Amino acid sequence: MTANIEVLNAGFHSIIQGNQRIGFKSFGVPESGPVDPFTSTLANLLLENKPFDPLLEITQGSLEFMSHGDTYIAISGADLNAVLCRGEDFKKISVGTSIELRDGDRVKFNGSNNGFRCWCAFSGGIKVPSVLSSTSTLETSNLGGIFGRRLLKGDVFEIINNTQPGNKILLPLLNLDNDRAVCLRVTRGSQYDEFSKDDIEVFFQNSYRVLSNSNRIGIRLSCSEKETRPIKGFNILSDPSPLGAVQITTDGSPIILLQDRGTVGGYPKIATVIKADLIKVAQLKPNQLITFKLISVEDAIKEYYNILSLLAKSIIEINTGFIKDYIELSKKYNLAHFSLCTENFNFLIKR
Repeated sequence: MTANIEVLNAGFHSIIQGNQRIGFKSFGVPESGPVDPFTSTLANLLLENKPFDPLLEITQGSLEFMSHGDTYIAISGADLNAVLCRGEDFKKISVGTSIELRDGDRVKFNGSNNGFRCWCAFSGGIKVPSVLSSTSTLETSNLGGIFGRRLLKGDVFEIINNTQPGNKILLPLLNLDNDRAVCLRVTRGSQYDEFSKDDIEVFFQNSYRVLSNSNRIGIRLSCSEKETRPIKGFNILSDPSPLGAVQITTDGSPIILLQDRGTVGGYPKIATVIKADLIKVAQLKPNQLITFKLISVEDAIKEYYNILSLLAKSIIEINTGFIKDYIELSKKYNLAHFSLCTENFNFLIKR
């Protein structure tokens, strides 16, 4: 049985993302896909979907939709205070477990100060055509998703609805790092050696503030203090712009390039955020402070495989006996840091 989702309120920025668009950078088409390619897959895996089935990437919140037909959803990433509205009843939807939607149910994401993005997967994935081998939306080229754009009020999309989730929950093993100040680890960028030693030292000493005009193209930054001396970029012959590159504009504004960036650029890249820290980048919100820390390529690769290892351990299938034993242990030993799991366990018992 199929189901349809009607968008009642599109919110700040909600968009369909799926697999990356690989092999078209030479034509100026970036890979797109979820800003956090790790955490987003967990929402799909909770529903027995394929890791990169099309889902919703929800930024900041205020999205509201209605289900026409029965289906299941699961949320990963930041807790944007999603609420299930069934008739006159309202119930909070926990991050990290599957939940059934019935015909007429509404889901609203109220937003949060703790985190910036989440991903909402649907049973079997969202049914959208593949364009240039990808279902992901690229707004700058109007490719993928629904007419190549973000969701708008009144949009209706179809759910494939062919999976039946088990009793799986998400363990909070990945560090979303929602602290006020975030440290991003980087490797040397392609023009690192063209900056003076003094400029490099200043770059890593400074802290930066996330600007409100950031988007899926890039995170725009300014020095956190007005009296801080910014380092100035310079013009170069355009060269490839990798995912996570930190380019410095001629007026001294760093930009972290994301999934919908231009594939080449004429500003120097002083650093590249390691892939493992895209988890943190996806949750950066306006006015948040960040610093950069230089690490080796070898350590960046280790961190990447560490994230893959944590992903493999993040979802567990549980039964009623396991849940009851766990709750008793958590009460006995006051395992407060596992409160998220306990909340999900209680939900599964009631289900």
